[in-house]
Amino acid sequence: MPATVVIPAYQAADTVAQTVRAARRISGVAEVVVVDDGSRDETARAAEQAGADRVISLPRNKGKGDALRAGVQAARHQHLLFLDADLGDSAAQAGPLLDALRDGPAMAIAVLPPRPDAGGLGLALGLAAATIRLLGGIDTAAPMSGQRAIPASLAKHIGIAPRFGVEVALTVEAAHLGIPVVEVPLPLEHERTGRTVSGFIHRGRQLKDALRFLLFTGYGLGWPALTRRRTIVRIAGWLFAFALLVCLDLFALPIASAWLPVTAAFAAVLWLPTLWIGAVSFGLRKPNYLGRRVPAASGLLFPIVGLSALWFLAPPGDLRTSALIVIAVFGAVGFLDDVFGARRRARGLSGHLLALARGRLTTGVLKALGGIAAGLAAGLVLHPGRPGEIALTALLIALTANLINLLDLRPGRALKGFGLLSVISVIISPSSLHLLGPLLAAGIVSAPADLAGRTMMGDVGANVLGGAAGLCLALVLGPWQGLLAVFVLLAIHLACERISLSDLIARSRPLSFLDRLGTAHLSPFPAEGARTT
Repeated sequence: MPATVVIPAYQAADTVAQTVRAARRISGVAEVVVVDDGSRDETARAAEQAGADRVISLPRNKGKGDALRAGVQAARHQHLLFLDADLGDSAAQAGPLLDALRDGPAMAIAVLPPRPDAGGLGLALGLAAATIRLLGGIDTAAPMSGQRAIPASLAKHIGIAPRFGVEVALTVEAAHLGIPVVEVPLPLEHERTGRTVSGFIHRGRQLKDALRFLLFTGYGLGWPALTRRRTIVRIAGWLFAFALLVCLDLFALPIASAWLPVTAAFAAVLWLPTLWIGAVSFGLRKPNYLGRRVPAASGLLFPIVGLSALWFLAPPGDLRTSALIVIAVFGAVGFLDDVFGARRRARGLSGHLLALARGRLTTGVLKALGGIAAGLAAGLVLHPGRPGEIALTALLIALTANLINLLDLRPGRALKGFGLLSVISVIISPSSLHLLGPLLAAGIVSAPADLAGRTMMGDVGANVLGGAAGLCLALVLGPWQGLLAVFVLLAIHLACERISLSDLIARSRPLSFLDRLGTAHLSPFPAEGARTT
């Protein structure tokens, strides 16, 4: 199991030679690569004289991430061992990190012994640990440890994040892919910066880079799922969508106001807290279709934003009352299904009905009953004394909600379906924005992470979006048009009982194109396959 040691070094002329010689003594090490990150001292010469197989000198200081990236690209062996340049003779104790990779793909991280003279306030470490817990779903004792072993194929598949975000990013992505993350206590020692001006500057940079990774990855706008070009395109598309929402607010609504931009800002602020509630507080984390374990129930954002905006900002009336009922009920039963549904889950509508016939009330049946009740209540508010229109409203709401729920099996599908139905409703009646606007704002906020395969909205999000879209269709369509829509929705549901919706989409070129729009970059880890931590 030959390994390449990669040592990023900056202004390390005093320690890098000792580190190189110690790394040579580690069993299994076949190559030592030192990357001089634009040092102004004799770091490169010291590494060469100590016997490094290759010394790469970067023309200017680019940060730890770029230095490691250059070393990974130059490495010639199947396993990598990252070591800091200031470990000195203690680097020889890092062998157990490579031993942890013998049983298959894994990431081994060294946990250094605590030192009483550590000078930091713990802000960078705390943010790094919280980021890993939120996005990766694991607890770590050494979230920013630079001493770690990793298969070269995994490092190249993940990519190397810029600067000091590299350690957090590697840990998050390994956990995201289902690769075991092993922490190994080791008697390694490196220089501590202490509570000096340079020390606080160093930790400030670590904090900034960890925060940068959290924001870009948490919002799905950048590394590691996307290339730089795709990052720019996604950010531009995100800003364009917000600008379009502002234009709709100014020109489509009867009375122009700033409530949609305010709602969008509110949703953007709430995104990460709602992600934390679902993924950490309730432990809702599930494997997606690629086998990656991602935060689930991220759609909790939709009922919170929708209810808040409608209650405080929307004009009073029957539309607001019916929308509040639909969003509240669908959000509640959807969240119950997300929390408890995985324990005893039936498959499909027929599966839920069969379970009910056997005397077992599944969360799917509870969700269906709650959805029908919410639809009937909304219909009663909108069409009092007209049973036919009440029933039609209830059917449209329930069937549309379940359709969006069926779409939520691949990244971005549910949001695309909701967006299409919203466009139809707004074209027919611009006043639909009173209901759809807050949900569209929340959808814009969550779309990049959803499209990047970083989150799953779950039933709580899909049901709220579908219920709201069904309510708007019931409002803007005439009786005969609504009845036709019910028959179409029933036909889709019956077809999905016999063949998967993914197969139906794959057979249609236009639908397949829309399905892959924004998600074509997603790919599984090509090695032995993802394994659950």
